[in-house]
Amino acid sequence: MTEQQTDILIVGGGPAGMMAGITAAQFAPHKKVLVVRPEADAVIPCGIPYIFGTLGGTDEDMAGRAPLLAAGGQLQIGRVESIDRGQRTAILASGDIIHWERLVLATGSENFIPPIPGTQLAGVFSIQKDYEALDQLFSTLIPGIKTLAIIGGGFIGVEFADEIRKRGIAVHIIEMLPHLLQAAFDLDACTAVEKQLSEHGVHIHTHCKVEALLPDAAGNKVAQVQIAGQPPLAVDAVLIAIGTRPNVTLAKAMGLTLSRSGGIWVDAFQRSREDHAIFAVGDCAHKQDFFTRKASHAMIASQAAAEGRIAGMNLYGLRELRHSAGSVSVYASEIDGLAFGVAGLTQQQAESEGFPILVGEARLPDHHPASMPNTQEVYCRVIFAADSLQLLGAQVLGGATTGELVNTMGLAIQMRATAPDIASMQFGSQPRLTPSLHPLVAATGDALRRHYAHLHPCVE
Repeated sequence: MTEQQTDILIVGGGPAGMMAGITAAQFAPHKKVLVVRPEADAVIPCGIPYIFGTLGGTDEDMAGRAPLLAAGGQLQIGRVESIDRGQRTAILASGDIIHWERLVLATGSENFIPPIPGTQLAGVFSIQKDYEALDQLFSTLIPGIKTLAIIGGGFIGVEFADEIRKRGIAVHIIEMLPHLLQAAFDLDACTAVEKQLSEHGVHIHTHCKVEALLPDAAGNKVAQVQIAGQPPLAVDAVLIAIGTRPNVTLAKAMGLTLSRSGGIWVDAFQRSREDHAIFAVGDCAHKQDFFTRKASHAMIASQAAAEGRIAGMNLYGLRELRHSAGSVSVYASEIDGLAFGVAGLTQQQAESEGFPILVGEARLPDHHPASMPNTQEVYCRVIFAADSLQLLGAQVLGGATTGELVNTMGLAIQMRATAPDIASMQFGSQPRLTPSLHPLVAATGDALRRHYAHLHPCVE
């Protein structure tokens, strides 16, 4: 057993923990920053589905430690078993003791496994953010699969389905809601993604409930999926991808306040309620929606990294220049050339919350002239509050420019931009890289046209 002293201890080395460490080292260069995580080799969470198709191996999805070390932070491999708030100590599984003066919990999340019969059978798995587990999955289970069922039609399910089918494996997605991705997108985007997957051979079962996973004759391995009201579906393996829950085991033992949504309660600077020397970031921390302040269950790497930066800046004094104003869902993905992204609220979400809304749309090529090589059509949909004209959300269907378009939309939402702000936005234009008219500006112009049409009708 050894004892050591650090100024800042960060428990967990995912996107939130590593970003907290990098930022802390930059903002407090005179302090010792130590990140402790159980994994010697960490993977990039967003890249996990691509291990099984595009990347072709777990080693191609490694998260580097160089930025943390370059900033002056340190990394230690170990598992923190308990933390004493009063003594400011952390005890590792090895028995080693770490003394700290600032603590950041970045313990992530755990996969939710539904209470249906058969989830314990061999061949039933969920995606773990662990190198060894993923490497074993890639090298042992996946090569023997001919038919895979995926329970859950969110981002993980959709991306995994597209990657696995590239290996010649028959894939079935089973989703309880009427459409895939319905929790994140409006109907037009959902149907476009379903069409793209179907055209590439993925079998889609929506509005379907899994009642049980049935074993083979020996009773050990999964062989069938029983969908309510349908004949059993023969499979070789089942991926459960229906969501995650905050990992708050350490926080509970420390007596920290948890929100009703299950995450560690934090303020706008990611500080815990009981002790302002203890912070929580990433999937383990409670999140509130940017607009409504209701609990937000979006657990994405971009939000985790943002929270890590916030905590890292504010460990030794509040810096008003950056604090958490709430969570904005910003997603993007791609299936064989069809990219799709969303920022903020969907139309259905805005309407269900009671916002009077104004919608604008635009379709245009993503390069100019449209005869440029690799040009694709971009469909942009924007949702504004009808009274204030503040941007509430936006969606994109398009090509390679989709990711940065969604990031631009996410920034506009966080800056509380209004339709007049966006319509008059100056933007750069280059024939090989951008459209001549920014899709966000074009869609906003359509929304304003609708807005002013009845206020100032054209008089001939």
